[in-house]
Parts: sequence; C-alpha cells; structure tokens
Amino acid sequence: MVDVEIPRVALTLEQDRNALATAARRGDVVRVRRGAYCAPGELRADGATRHPLEERNRALARIGALHSQLRAEHVFGHASAALLLGCRVWSTPGETHVYQHYRASGHACDDVRRHSWTLAPDDVTDAAGLPVTTLERAVVDCARTMHPLEGLVIADSALALGAERGALLDVLAAGAGHRGARRAGLVIELADAGAQSAWETWTRYELLRVGLPRPTTQMPVETDRGRFHTDLGYEPWALGIEFDGQVKYRPDGVRPGHDPAQEYLREKARAEAVRRAGVTIEHVTAADKRDVRAMIARLTRHLPPEVVRAARPNPRLPPT
Repeated sequence: MVDVEIPRVALTLEQDRNALATAARRGDVVRVRRGAYCAPGELRADGATRHPLEERNRALARIGALHSQLRAEHVFGHASAALLLGCRVWSTPGETHVYQHYRASGHACDDVRRHSWTLAPDDVTDAAGLPVTTLERAVVDCARTMHPLEGLVIADSALALGAERGALLDVLAAGAGHRGARRAGLVIELADAGAQSAWETWTRYELLRVGLPRPTTQMPVETDRGRFHTDLGYEPWALGIEFDGQVKYRPDGVRPGHDPAQEYLREKARAEAVRRAGVTIEHVTAADKRDVRAMIARLTRHLPPEVVRAARPNPRLPPT
C-alpha cells in the first residue's frame, strides 16, 4: 500500500476569521473548500508533473477538510477512496465522495457527492488516518459509475498495489443488481497490473476499444544487452509500444539530479538493442489523443492484415 500524505488544513471554525481572511488576501493561504484553507506550500509539488500532483494534493486537502468538518459517521469512497489508497486516476475528482447516513438538504455543498450507506463491515478500512472503503470496494464502485477508461486506470493501479482480481469479482458479485455491474465486470476483466502510468492504460484502452487483441504489458525482449521491457506489445508480431512522456527528458524530471542527456543516451542504446533483437518499436505520446485514428493506423500497420480486418469496435468501450 502507498503512504498518502494529506495536506494540513485550517478551518475557519477553529481560527480567527479575520486573520484567515487577511492571510488569504496576501496569498499566505488558499481556500480548498468552504471553511477550509491551506498554505500554498502544502499543495505545491515540484518537477515536470507538478500540475497534476498539485491537483491531487488539492483533492486530498478537500477530503481532509471535509473529514474535520463532518460530525456524523462517514466513510470516504469511490474516487476519493482511490486517492487515499494511493491509486492513480485519469482525472482528479472535483467532488469528494463520502458514504453517510444523510439526506442532502437544498443547501448541501456542491463539492461533495454523498452515497447511501450500503457498506458491510468488511468493506471499510482506514488510509492516511481516515475511514475509507477497502481497495477492492473502491475499485468496484469506480468501475460501476465512471467512464470505463477512468475505472480501468484505477483498477490497473489497484492490481499493482496488491488487489486480487478474484477479490474484486467477489465484491462485484456481492452487489449484484446494482447499476453498472456489467461495465464493472468488463473493467475488472481488462485490468492489468503491468500498466505503470495512466497514459499506458489509455494506450491499451484505445487498442481494446477498436477490437484489437489484448496487448502484453511490460513485454519482455531478450537482447544482446540483456532483457528489456516495452510498455506494451504484441509478441507474436514483434511489435513493442512505448508511451513517451516528456518528464524523463527534462532536468530533474524523474528525480532530483536527473540528467535528461544521459536518459536520452540510455534510451537510444536500449532502443537499438531492441531493434537488433528484431522487435519494432512504435512510440505514442499524449499528442496522439488528438487523433486516435491516426495512432491506431500507425500501430496496426505492423500487424497481419487478417488481424486488423477481424477487429470490431467494442460497443462497451466508449471513446475517451
């Protein structure tokens, strides 16, 4: 399990309101939800991926603030539980999801999504000191209610964190009859612990969406420089697929002191060894999301024509 740190928040109920208002005007604190503020340093992240990390920190701050503000019994669930349990997400949730014996009034906050209390004792655990649904329940809830890609990113991450597919199916079966069960079953079936980023999940999703065979994650390639792995691949047709983020080619992009020039040389030597092993490498980037059809055409030109002709779009996997 991943240790998740929740940013510290200051509540107006516990602070001098005038002092908080003055601090907010100076930029010393920022509002994360009604009645709750954070120091900017609590939300700030460093490196090339700082923007999504800062969004994630802000979402965690909202969760921590709501926990401090609620007086009734509650359990965080859905995407909020996924965040607390350390899962990757495709997009940071703008709402905090909470299970609570509560009927929302007309004045309920619009940044909170309350769910009726349908949790068994075994569905509840704790993460970062807060009550949350278990990893398995969070995956199933997300897979039932979210776009399949968003659910798949969380499910991939959960398997990598130690969730077992059988346990996910057990939780799904326990809630048989709930809306979205068929969608969740498909997401669980397609989930793969080998995905190492949300973008790798997206690439695989797009291949599956058009009906192509399921690619291998972390496809092994034996080379004269040792064994390497490609993000995705089709072993029968010696095709490796790599998602190229820009992070590793920026100073300090991966870790403090990271040298992009050395990274480029390592990647070049690795790519040459893989090609000498007879494996073709195709690269995918975030820019390919603007023209998925062109990306698919670029990848499928390396597959047998009969495989491409047999592909039929999966109607249960909508466009992203």
